[in-house]
Amino acid sequence: MAISKFKLIAAAGVLTALSLLAWTYSQTVQKLEAAQALVVEQQIKSTQLVEVNQSMQSTITRLEQASHQERLAAEHNERQRQQWQQRALKAQRQIDKDIAHEKCADLPIPNASQWLYYTKPASGDSIQD
Repeated sequence: MAISKFKLIAAAGVLTALSLLAWTYSQTVQKLEAAQALVVEQQIKSTQLVEVNQSMQSTITRLEQASHQERLAAEHNERQRQQWQQRALKAQRQIDKDIAHEKCADLPIPNASQWLYYTKPASGDSIQD
């Protein structure tokens, strides 16, 4: 009888140990599944961040190219404006030279600022020194 009680206690101990191991295994599997879900979530977020970063880099590159084009256009416009001013100054000097020998060369021409050339800015589009 002592052996049968011992077998019974041993069987109960083994069952308790197996139950404890099964419970521990179940908890470990749950933690592992939660960790795997977190890893998947972090990978998705990481992928989204990479896509956003690539989009931002593309936008920055596009804006830098547009800025460069605008700067080139502004430089071109400035060169054209300077050339236009030089031509206007040359034309003004030529006119002054052509009429210098005339008796009325020193007299102002009425309303000349409206049709000849401007020496003082009358508007934003006027020829200026």
